[in-house]
Amino acid sequence: MSWLKFTYKLEQEEIEEALLDLNWRREGRFRTVNLWTLSLLGVLVLIGYIRNPELFYLFLLLLFIILTLFYMAYGMTYGRKRRAKKMAARDGEYRLEITDSAIISGDKSEKIKLDGKKLQFLCSDNVLVIRADRDVYTIPRRILEDGELEAFKRIAGRYKCSFIRIEVRKE
Repeated sequence: MSWLKFTYKLEQEEIEEALLDLNWRREGRFRTVNLWTLSLLGVLVLIGYIRNPELFYLFLLLLFIILTLFYMAYGMTYGRKRRAKKMAARDGEYRLEITDSAIISGDKSEKIKLDGKKLQFLCSDNVLVIRADRDVYTIPRRILEDGELEAFKRIAGRYKCSFIRIEVRKE
């Protein structure tokens, strides 16, 4: 029995949001706490280096902390945007069919059975991301009709998996 059929193209912003959704545990508050902790550690190492400049390893540690802070603040976002741009440049059309027991992608050659898989549904403002073990499917919310999001929630309930609502804010 076929439940849902989709044919769509993903835009760069949707791909970027899907990548952000997949990395949701490392973003938001967790990232902010890490940035503040590293900043505080950097200040302590700087004070230690100012008090005792002959300890050159403190300078190297401070340099490492600064580079890590820079990467966490800007590098992850830049990498995600660059990756989304590369994926969007492929300009492919995606076909996805979701039945009560499987996800069929492409030209019906790849069939992923839902039973026994670790399923996770990540829903944000513009995309719905389905993760079945290592397989990831992204569906733009702009193509979903009224009852289709509820159908995904029923599938999540049937397989007792999580349906996580993610709020994406501007960086």
